[in-house]
Amino acid sequence: MQGIGNGKVSIIATSSDGRARAESKITVYSGYVYSTLNLANRVGHLTMDDDTGVLTANLTTALLPMSDPNGITTDPAGKFLYTGDFQSGNISLFSINQSTGELTANGNFPAGINPRNLLVTPDGKYLYLAAEGSQSIRTYSINGDGTLNFLNSFPTTIGHSQIQISRDGNYIFYLSPTLTELVSYRINYIDGGLTLVGTSPSFANDGSGNVSTHPNGNFLYVGSYPSMTILSFDRNTGNMGLVDSVAHSMGINGSAIHPNGLFYYTVNINHESISCYRIDPNTGKISLFQTINGFVGSSLRFLIIDPTGRFAYLADSNGQLKHFSINQMNGELTLIGSVNPGGVQWNLVFL
Repeated sequence: MQGIGNGKVSIIATSSDGRARAESKITVYSGYVYSTLNLANRVGHLTMDDDTGVLTANLTTALLPMSDPNGITTDPAGKFLYTGDFQSGNISLFSINQSTGELTANGNFPAGINPRNLLVTPDGKYLYLAAEGSQSIRTYSINGDGTLNFLNSFPTTIGHSQIQISRDGNYIFYLSPTLTELVSYRINYIDGGLTLVGTSPSFANDGSGNVSTHPNGNFLYVGSYPSMTILSFDRNTGNMGLVDSVAHSMGINGSAIHPNGLFYYTVNINHESISCYRIDPNTGKISLFQTINGFVGSSLRFLIIDPTGRFAYLADSNGQLKHFSINQMNGELTLIGSVNPGGVQWNLVFL
């Protein structure tokens, strides 16, 4: 049996008489990691060794001069890759060779002023972008060849780089105009439109807004400052409630939750560290169990975890992309290597 593309696949077996039926869900992935190399105006392409987790750098792919790529995402099938290009005000499109992972530049699309992070809905139908300078969320439909059609722009009255989607793909999360609440927008899958449906209780915040979603869909983790905020989430209404506030006192740029839902990792951008927390999946509450220091002179960006949950990868401004193994029993991270993907990294995506 061979997967026809990346993503979650359901395998259903039925007995010949139709009386017995079993279903198993698996995740198909390629083992490719892509990183925006913002100062080099390129995208790095790396290949993961499935046994060791170590990454090997392949050739980088150039963007337009002065593009400054920040955000990066792929479509669910692993055919197309998109970057939000901060300086040029574009979204760049690349086709992905699914046999080799090689990227081919395939056009640019206007994206407002200072586009940052972007994401694609689970069905591959729409792309949403945080346009920081335009103070808006921009919506695009995705054509069969990966090209984009601009649909609408939703004013946010603040310029922010972070945007997140719910696990079921029905909601977009963004900070409120005060920066002290998280708001949820319901996605209309007929036209890609967004409707604001929920506003969280207020929390202290200096403007940080990284959001991670729990695999069970019931909790949201906001990298607010000086304390992290944990919210409950109602998937039917989009409403949010306060679960806990956890003192952290470090600026969080990126975060990731382990696929098993038991571990939460924060990337402390200017404190040169990663904080590791255990999650109670029933209550959503967290407890610190490990802090990794020693990234001297680094401005840490984002962390991604491979779909099997065995390895994690850290984007670092010093040029060396870090590799970690993850202890499956206790969630501890162990540094196992690093590689230069062709320049300093801003963001990462696993395919």
